[in-house]
Amino acid sequence: MDTYRAGGYPASEGQIRVSQTASPEPSAGAILEHLERVLASPSFRNSKRSQDLLQFLVAKRLAGDWAALKERVIGAELFGRHPDYDTGADAIVRVRVNELRKRLAGYYAQEGRDQAVRIELTPGSYAPSFRWANAKETGEAGGGEDLQQRNSIGTKAAAVRPPRPPRAAVAALVLGLGGAALWLASQSQSSPVERFWAPLLAGRQPLLVCIPARERWLFASSVAGALKEASGRESAHVQLRLRQGDIAVVAEGQMSVQNFRAILSLARWLAQRGIPADFRLVSEVSPEDIRRRAVVLVGAYHNPWAMELNQRLRYVFESQKEGSEEVCWVKDRSVQGKSPWLVPRLWPYAVQSVDFAIISRTFDPSTGRVMLSLAGVNGFGTQVAAEFLTVPDYWEEFTRKAPANWHRRNCQIVLQTKVVREVPNPPSVLAVHVW
Repeated sequence: MDTYRAGGYPASEGQIRVSQTASPEPSAGAILEHLERVLASPSFRNSKRSQDLLQFLVAKRLAGDWAALKERVIGAELFGRHPDYDTGADAIVRVRVNELRKRLAGYYAQEGRDQAVRIELTPGSYAPSFRWANAKETGEAGGGEDLQQRNSIGTKAAAVRPPRPPRAAVAALVLGLGGAALWLASQSQSSPVERFWAPLLAGRQPLLVCIPARERWLFASSVAGALKEASGRESAHVQLRLRQGDIAVVAEGQMSVQNFRAILSLARWLAQRGIPADFRLVSEVSPEDIRRRAVVLVGAYHNPWAMELNQRLRYVFESQKEGSEEVCWVKDRSVQGKSPWLVPRLWPYAVQSVDFAIISRTFDPSTGRVMLSLAGVNGFGTQVAAEFLTVPDYWEEFTRKAPANWHRRNCQIVLQTKVVREVPNPPSVLAVHVW
């Protein structure tokens, strides 16, 4: 039998004797029974990610699988990371374990205060340790098995006083009252992109991603052929005899390829980190959803929530005319005169060589709600904005332009991308505004 240090670390090689004065660890049966109570408690039942993590760590510890209780292995097996992922740039395991410690501290300080078994996660270790709530009095009461039996039938052990939460647990509970605090506490170990996303991922509800779509017009083949032929002539007068059913309009039935790629980038990034997200069309999102949840708004011109948000900010989209004559640009409201960030003719009416995008992250001071908007003048900008938000390598230029405490404040980022043969190049950061 191995000997373990406090906190569940294996002893150094060669130390295989059990100390005669060491308190016996609860049996696997008692631990698993207690685990079920913890998972069903109010502190845990509304957080599946904390439930899954605790079950994983306890199962590996009971199986003696110490190799699985490493940050990289946990990230790969539980959060879908690549086995060789960079743990320095991706703090998902550290953040989730910190959250789990907070929940355990809250559980033992409240509904679990009278439980005889304790599951603990020592800071610096991912291996849980198990102990009786009061090992000394447990021994006086006649041993661990007797206490286990009494606890299993739901009776409080007379010899076990309700424990006082450890100071470290109390501190964790106080500092971790909000999920955002946990993210901010881990910022020194996270990449800039992780720190930017942190406030949006701190809530208990799945992240709401609002997807834009436009009307789709469907034409009978004869109508479509006549319109296509006429559009190829410089000047044409088209006469069509329409029958019922020749034209059908599907509300929110069309999305650009670029917007679709942007949504795929976001979905892949969130899934790799085990972050639950709810993807909905614009029409499926209610004002109540916007008020009470962290929201990601994709696109602008076909996303009324994004248009409403951006009209209050420094950098906004403006345009003139419509169709093939439409001109669009990014406006800096703090500067008079014409904007240099202009697209004179939009794709597909003309070849597009450049596009611009705005990323906005804002906090509601009254509710703490966080909203993220990403959109381009055209779809290429939206695609690149999503790539920027999911690729850590793109953030070096941003960190040079942003103030030191940008992660705690409202933020807007203006991007530019060169477009070659309808393929956007990696973005460059034109402007950063933090307030």
